[in-house]
Amino acid sequence: MNRWGMGTLLYRATICYALLAVLYDTVLIAAFCGRLVPEHLGYPLGTLLCACGVVVYAGGTLTVYSALDDGRLATRGLYALVRHPLYAAWVWCLVPGAALLAGTPLVLTTPLVAAVCYRLCIPHEEARLMEHFGEAYRAYRDRVGGIVPRPGLGKGG
Repeated sequence: MNRWGMGTLLYRATICYALLAVLYDTVLIAAFCGRLVPEHLGYPLGTLLCACGVVVYAGGTLTVYSALDDGRLATRGLYALVRHPLYAAWVWCLVPGAALLAGTPLVLTTPLVAAVCYRLCIPHEEARLMEHFGEAYRAYRDRVGGIVPRPGLGKGG
């Protein structure tokens, strides 16, 4: 695992699926049914999601790299809301945004593939974080959600 954690595996798997889906949709399905999401909805919503995803991803990257350079666990900023803001940006914003921009049938399933890949990859990364940060990571994991903020956020603890 490198500075990107399991992200490179998650990103590669999702991108490969999306490219195959685009190819399949373009070659076979487009001839029969075209876009499922109308352009007047898909383009603005997809663009908004992608823009939000880029902002969250950039903010999370700056925070985690700063923490890594200091040898500490990233728990501030976006990391106070979710343990994996980079993956959250990918699963909740970037991949769905791109799928809406494409608007074709198989591409619209890509966010599901991203979520499944996240669920398969994250245990490996969290095990490594437990080895490195021990009890500090355990307490952080118990307090902060993975890619979905936990209810009661901001009530202390």
